[in-house]
Amino acid sequence: MYKNYTTKKATFFTAFIILISLNTYSQCTENGTNFGNNTATPSYNISGDVSVTLNTNNTVTLNLASNFSTASGPDVRVYLIDSNGMSDAEVNAEVHNNSVNGISAFNNIPLGEVSANGMQSFTVAIPENTDISSYDKILFYCLQFNQFWDVGSFSSFTSSSCSVLSIEENTLSRVGVFPNPATTSIQLANIDSANTEIRIFDFSGKKVFQQLKGNTQNTIDISNFKKGFYVVSITENNKKLSKKLVIQ
Repeated sequence: MYKNYTTKKATFFTAFIILISLNTYSQCTENGTNFGNNTATPSYNISGDVSVTLNTNNTVTLNLASNFSTASGPDVRVYLIDSNGMSDAEVNAEVHNNSVNGISAFNNIPLGEVSANGMQSFTVAIPENTDISSYDKILFYCLQFNQFWDVGSFSSFTSSSCSVLSIEENTLSRVGVFPNPATTSIQLANIDSANTEIRIFDFSGKKVFQQLKGNTQNTIDISNFKKGFYVVSITENNKKLSKKLVIQ
């Protein structure tokens, strides 16, 4: 009896370890470092653990741990940016040099508005034609007052260091989404419904629609969607394509 229980326990533990290993392999995480670059207003500087995760479904996640802290502000937002090789100090200066909208100085992926303290998580779709491997910094910025908050670095994701980017990509050039712009519905052309999954994300990265493989329909009703920009994420046999969609 004891031996059987021990065997079952060992089997369960082994399966659990395998599951964790598979999950770890399916995505890549890098830690944010070197925050503390706001010399003008040190209270704005970020403290606590910050990490960036590249997911297999063409999304990216920013995690702020429970020890995260900064000064409160009216509209403090966080972005991933492509610094073009700039140092943290140079990013700070570049933001300040742009008197209209400092974030516009860089290619950026907006993640969301942050609270001053505590655990928070933001997941957004990676915009179409965005090379995520060129993004290397996390910028906190008060959009309402065009105020630099803080910036830190993370190691860029590359195909040699991240299994997500080593997955073979397929342009799926035969797949079409039309009309675009659209108003009440969209049509999906040349999809393999048995092996294709469709997800639609709004501009903030929130998933607003999903069809799992085997249930994919060629016509999608979007009449209840708000007007604006969306990303249609198409996954077929672990190969991905993202298409921008405008709803009017």
